[in-house]
Amino acid sequence: DTTTAEIYACVENYPNHYIYMSKSLYRQLFGEEPEYNIMAFGTKNREQMSEEGQNRLAQKLLATNAVMSVKYKDEMIATMNSMLNALNSVIGVLIVSAGALAFVVLYNLNNINISERKRELATLKVLGFFDGEVSSYVNRENILLTLIGTGAGVFLGMALHRFIIVTAEVDMLMFGRMIAGKSYLYSILITFAFSAVVNGVMFFKLRGIDMIESLKSVE
Repeated sequence: DTTTAEIYACVENYPNHYIYMSKSLYRQLFGEEPEYNIMAFGTKNREQMSEEGQNRLAQKLLATNAVMSVKYKDEMIATMNSMLNALNSVIGVLIVSAGALAFVVLYNLNNINISERKRELATLKVLGFFDGEVSSYVNRENILLTLIGTGAGVFLGMALHRFIIVTAEVDMLMFGRMIAGKSYLYSILITFAFSAVVNGVMFFKLRGIDMIESLKSVE
């Protein structure tokens, strides 16, 4: 039988989904007493009940022929945690892959930048610029690219995050939509860390520029 009822309020229920109504409302809508097929109850000293005790209790309930299955809250929590831990592994792989991609992109940009400007950088060294000054001259561009990329990534990341969450959800499971503030902080710090590593590697590359050979090369 189907009927129409007004929804009074909504509640976030991440695993599974249910409609809650009172016994009197059910009787009013369908004109009959509700038939219960699920019962939730607690036991005394639940925390101290051993696995063996849980099995004995489940066997006694199933032996009555009035119970089809018995599930403990801890088992349901363990199942959900197992699913989320598997998802965390995928997220970890994505974070490492994104970090590696950021490192490769920054390294290649700096490497190309230095390779194409060897004469210019050699000239600066000939004019008396120290290695640190030459390095800061080149790394300034890398730092600016990092800041621009981080700012754009934060805003684009929110849209991408929502798309992934909505796509990954199934009917029986809901994921949170909000991103914790520390997640933004960690992503920014990781990006800056990769940028700092690239700048450190490029410093030694700049020190290795041969001033004489670079100045003799043909444009």
